[in-house]
Amino acid sequence: MADRPEGRKAGASGATRPEIQALRALAVAIVVVFHYWPGLISGGYVGVDVFFVISGFLITGHLVRDLEQRGRVSLPGFWARRARRILPAALLVLAFCTVATLAIVPMNLWDQFFHEIQASTLYVENWYLAHQAVDYLGAENRFSPVQHYWSLSVEEQFYIVWPLLILAVTVAVRGGSPVARRRALMVLMLALSAASLAFSIAETAASPASAFFITPTRIWEFSVGGILSMAAANRVRVGVRAGVSWAGLVMILAAAFLYTPNTPFPGAAALLPVAGALAVIWAESPSLRWSPLSWMRRRSVQWLGDLSYSVYLWHWPLLVLAPFLLLTELTTPIKLLLLALTLVLAATTKRWVEDPLRSGPLLAGHRPRRSFVVGLASTILVLLCCGVALQLLHARQADGAQLARSLQQAGTKCFGAAARDPQHQPCINPDLRLSVVPAPEGANDSEMLAYRREAGCSGGLQHQSTLSICHLGVAPNGAKRQVALIGDSHSMRWRPGFGRLGRILGWSVSSIVRFACPLRGGPVNAQWASELNAWLRANPQVDTLFLSESAECSRHAVAPATRAARIAKYQALLTSYPASVKHIVVLRDNPRTRVDMLDCVERARGDGVPAGPACAAPRAEVLAPDLLALAAGSLQLPTVGAVDLSTYFCSAVSCFPVVGGVLVNSDTHHVTALYSRTLAPFLGRALDAGRWLER
Repeated sequence: MADRPEGRKAGASGATRPEIQALRALAVAIVVVFHYWPGLISGGYVGVDVFFVISGFLITGHLVRDLEQRGRVSLPGFWARRARRILPAALLVLAFCTVATLAIVPMNLWDQFFHEIQASTLYVENWYLAHQAVDYLGAENRFSPVQHYWSLSVEEQFYIVWPLLILAVTVAVRGGSPVARRRALMVLMLALSAASLAFSIAETAASPASAFFITPTRIWEFSVGGILSMAAANRVRVGVRAGVSWAGLVMILAAAFLYTPNTPFPGAAALLPVAGALAVIWAESPSLRWSPLSWMRRRSVQWLGDLSYSVYLWHWPLLVLAPFLLLTELTTPIKLLLLALTLVLAATTKRWVEDPLRSGPLLAGHRPRRSFVVGLASTILVLLCCGVALQLLHARQADGAQLARSLQQAGTKCFGAAARDPQHQPCINPDLRLSVVPAPEGANDSEMLAYRREAGCSGGLQHQSTLSICHLGVAPNGAKRQVALIGDSHSMRWRPGFGRLGRILGWSVSSIVRFACPLRGGPVNAQWASELNAWLRANPQVDTLFLSESAECSRHAVAPATRAARIAKYQALLTSYPASVKHIVVLRDNPRTRVDMLDCVERARGDGVPAGPACAAPRAEVLAPDLLALAAGSLQLPTVGAVDLSTYFCSAVSCFPVVGGVLVNSDTHHVTALYSRTLAPFLGRALDAGRWLER
């Protein structure tokens, strides 16, 4: 990526390095192919690690040469050169993404996209994505057009910290010989490499979702490149170097083709592509007929290496944004056209933006202050544009929230689930024909805010070891009955409905949630299950359990034997609770929906057509079998049963994203708080029909 100090000079010698240009070309090629055709190169993400090694090698060599030739490191000069190299093209693409998002992206994605553009502009996108990756609500986010800026954020953080560390070492050994300074730098880099690699391995095992993005797990990749830049001149025979160069290329390609998105990464797995990049750089460019040099020196390879930064910047936004413009899935011919456009934009950007601002008279040759001022002004401009767009979005969200409140308070006929009440069909309210509340542009944001605040918890959220308990309905001391709502995030989405139902029936409801399929069992949930049973024994007044878990928890149980085994495990669970639990009711899981459902609803509303039928999905595709509910029904025990409210989501053929003017889902599988509340009376009716209210 943006790893050239100036021009195409490299490493300790300062000579042109065709093998580094070739490495850039290879790295960007496998990243791009991985993004466009992940089935062809399943581990193409390792190209980023190759870039990190190159950056560490080149930047360290540049700083150390400055130190040895001038006796000092000019931090303003170094950072100004980095700013001229990185910011012009990066900010141009960010500005393009900002305008494109305003023009063609549905507003339901604005909150995510503009916040990510801001994070990328500030070069903290990697930390933003790491936070989202471990947040179950944020993990539902779609790919943004700037998601690839995570790696640029890591690089920028490296460019800021690395020269400070080198300067600190030179100050610590001031007065020492150049050899002493080099030794001190080598000790620093070795220590950082060892610590970062150890942390990367541990963090990848403990939290792989965030480990992929955060800077500490990647520092060693830069550092080992720096160590190589300070190594002694290569005096190994040319034949050996040619063999090592081929071996390095094989290691990179092996990782690219053999790794998959399921490979724990970076961790120890990153050693293979990193070692491959080090091998190619160490071998330099051996001039033998059978060496890789003839391939590396090809004009097309060197050209692609020279454009690698701009190619990396442009390829991903085009891939993400094109479907919003074309309103269709990307076929191979369309992707090939996008790749051609990527190369054209990359060449244009390099010729008219990168090169003039990096080495032209406007900024180069002037004091670093000018580069900083221009860079800061451009950065602020992008941030301001995003801020204005977010303010516009928030105003629309406030209007939608006000409409939702007014419809609820007015007791609107056929509102929400009432529109599908089997006892009052047809239930049609012309005033709700085009209504969608909450609005798509505010649905996900409002749901995230509501559930992060644990909306509906009358006594706040209590924490008991691994248990998080939310109290709904009426106070326990005045309740007619005490029940518990238990399960994953799908049970959490029942809280608004149970809060309303509890107030209607005089129930006290304790909602206990654990994400990631807690009822499925397994070692990771063992302590939670044990503490749940202990809590139930300590609270014998809780005599009824309502269980809910995503049907996707058993999505792999398709083979008859596996399916039967999973149902048997659920049956064992349903009969394992303490004797104080007299009744268990499983809430059959709600349908899932398409990834672009909110986009479709937003377009339908803009076109003036009812979004429910326009964006309906086939029932057979989105309403998966719920093995937990099947297990409850197959037990045939008077104390265990299931409630199925699918009729309030689906007809016999289709499932609807909007029912009675209410948006059903805030994402692909979580029910909105408003629709959950409108379901409460019908849940009560189903419980009454099953005589659960009398037991």
